[in-house]
Amino acid sequence: MNALIFSQTAIFRLQRLGSQYYHYTGERHRLAEENGILDLIQSSALVPDRKVRSAYHAFLMELNQPQIDALLQRGIKLRHPHMLH
Repeated sequence: MNALIFSQTAIFRLQRLGSQYYHYTGERHRLAEENGILDLIQSSALVPDRKVRSAYHAFLMELNQPQIDALLQRGIKLRHPHMLH
């Protein structure tokens, strides 16, 4: 598998997601490591908090199809904005 590579904007959105997730749960993720990124994406997908959901969707919107495919190949289940009520 290739390393995950994100745009500057996607990295910014990922950091915002990490921050919102931390404020909601008190749990930090090591975003310098792929496992930390994957865990954050997977963990934050189901959080009901509006701020976390907003940050999660903002991150997803920055991804292109190859990046989405790479996450799916790693077993990450993504929740798209239209899937949440």
